[in-house]
Amino acid sequence: MRLLIKTVLYYVTTSLLFFIVAGFIIVLDFKNIIDQEINKYLVNREEIATTQIVNGIDLESLNNYEQIIKETDSHVRLDNLIFKDTTRYDIIDDTFHDYRMLKVTRRIGNTFYEITMFRSLIQPNILIKEVLISLFIVFLGLLAFLILSNLLISTKVWLPFKETLRALENYELGSSMPLDLKSSSTQEFDQLNEIINRMIKKMRNDYLNLKEFTENLAHEIQTPLTIIRRKSEKLLHSGNLTKEQVVKLNAIYNNCIRLSKVNRGLTLLAKIDSGVYQKHKQVNITDILKSQVKHYDEMISLKEITLRIDLNHDIRYDINPELSIILISNLIRNAINHNIKGGEISISTFAHGITIKNSGKDIPVSQELFNRFKKTGGNSLGLGLSLISKICNLNNIHIEYLYSKENHVFKLFF
Repeated sequence: MRLLIKTVLYYVTTSLLFFIVAGFIIVLDFKNIIDQEINKYLVNREEIATTQIVNGIDLESLNNYEQIIKETDSHVRLDNLIFKDTTRYDIIDDTFHDYRMLKVTRRIGNTFYEITMFRSLIQPNILIKEVLISLFIVFLGLLAFLILSNLLISTKVWLPFKETLRALENYELGSSMPLDLKSSSTQEFDQLNEIINRMIKKMRNDYLNLKEFTENLAHEIQTPLTIIRRKSEKLLHSGNLTKEQVVKLNAIYNNCIRLSKVNRGLTLLAKIDSGVYQKHKQVNITDILKSQVKHYDEMISLKEITLRIDLNHDIRYDINPELSIILISNLIRNAINHNIKGGEISISTFAHGITIKNSGKDIPVSQELFNRFKKTGGNSLGLGLSLISKICNLNNIHIEYLYSKENHVFKLFF
């Protein structure tokens, strides 16, 4: 979840809780004020009724729907005002309504009177409901305003941070262009940019030193390996060696070639990891397949392998041209090296993908199939599959492997 959205959600949640509590307090306070006013109104009416009784007005003329006055013998709660909420049946509406009732016993002369006053709560309840609706509308509008203003303000405040993220996303460690982090009016963001610049500078220096070391090492190793290989070839063709010497020298020669290949493979992996091949352009994968098949045609013939080709789909993909050649070349070479004499290789294209299938012995495989120097069944898979995996991951190409009916099958989805 984005930081801005997360902040707004927290803000909305806390605001809603505040508004609910504030609304409850306001409504409760408003209701208390109304209750006090109703109670005052009932007390005033009771005082007027008491005055009217003192003045000798007949009780029948005083009694109506909202006040009942009658003589009583009980004087236990003399002059004690009792307020109570009750319901009364309304003949006109044919329903029960809420009322506030005041009951008190007064002594006027030698006679005790029970005075009961009623006040309808219909209008106060309607008023409270209207206040609740008004509060809800006001709070809703205020919440919308706060959310909108918070979004606008936060977007402006966090703009330097987003620019920093964008600059980091587009920055390539191997690039000669410096990281451009703009200054802002916020001290914390400027401090963050300063720390990032220091880190990037150190990382770039370490990267350049490591790159230089790798390149120098690869170059310096390749030179003596070439000398050893050539001298071994010269000795092997001299004809002055015993059988035992030929066997030992042949082992030196083969290991020299293998070491040379490993050196080139590791150098290539280092270049891919360092981002040398980041520049992409539209490449015709089908054309590369055709050219690489021709390139390995002699090797396929020497191993007496039957080649079947079906390249009817034109596949184009954004990838570095050199990497695409390395990818296809390693797949085809892998199909040749791990094939059997008189076996088959089938190369075909389908919508958005290619399939390379070769006959071969079943070998135990696992998720580590594409790891460097992974050995299965006593045969080293070397760096070829590691290069394939690295190129696929770099260019978002999905690769699948399966062994079916004595065939190793690699599928690439572009």
